[in-house]
Amino acid sequence: MLKNKKLELGLFSYSYHLAFGAHDVFTPKETKKMDIFSFMDRVKELGFDGIQIDPMHLESYKEDYLNKVLNYAKNKGFYLEYGTTGVEENHLFTQLEIAKKLESPILRTYIGFDPMGENVDPKKEVENAILVLNKVKEKAAEYNIKIAIENHCDLTTDELVELVKEINSPYVGVCVDLGNFMIHLEDPVVSVKKLAPYIFSTHFKDYAFSMENWGFKSFGVALGKGVIDLEAVLNILIEDSKLDKIMLELPVEKCLTEEATLKKEDDIVVESVKYAREVLGIK
Repeated sequence: MLKNKKLELGLFSYSYHLAFGAHDVFTPKETKKMDIFSFMDRVKELGFDGIQIDPMHLESYKEDYLNKVLNYAKNKGFYLEYGTTGVEENHLFTQLEIAKKLESPILRTYIGFDPMGENVDPKKEVENAILVLNKVKEKAAEYNIKIAIENHCDLTTDELVELVKEINSPYVGVCVDLGNFMIHLEDPVVSVKKLAPYIFSTHFKDYAFSMENWGFKSFGVALGKGVIDLEAVLNILIEDSKLDKIMLELPVEKCLTEEATLKKEDDIVVESVKYAREVLGIK
């Protein structure tokens, strides 16, 4: 149960990535695709306090469209965070401009390499990321936007700590994704404890495991249905980080039918917000 601290609860739009149909894995054919406005309508119905937007869920970067998104969020009473992908220099500068127009205090991103990929040199990937982030951090400071690097199945926890320490800026920190730690066989509780001083945002979620022919598989489930000690993680976030917001990300896999897929995706969000409010005590 949550210790005495007021926290706001948000939802990352990737939690409805199947309904958006903007990703390769699934596109609704019989049902109208979700857009960022219908997403915000649903998020409001479910009683969330804010949102984080995946860049794939914006239809345009034009100023009038971004203003429409921002005003819609404000009218819902939401706080708004924006996320992007990668650490290419020109891209990050552009994405900071988008975050500024959306009045987002956070720009979440990730480095995005496969540490097990052929001809991939993790050390060079990290060195390049440090080089770019050192160039971008001054603009982030000027805009008062914090860049949150997610553990995205690329860096280990210790590598991410070292990266943030090397950059040494109050405007470069981390977004902790609880499920992604498990790809490196790391304990999310231990990892969050190590990263707590640098955390700007979260992808708070629960994961389960299943045995497969050639090993095991981890996958997203509703909060409380997986193996992550969510209460322990939350207590660390409260005691050791400066967070006042918890952002949920609740990705699920598609089912055999479109109807079942969209129902499963929405059901897991509904179950999870109930668990977050009533069991974890995020009010």
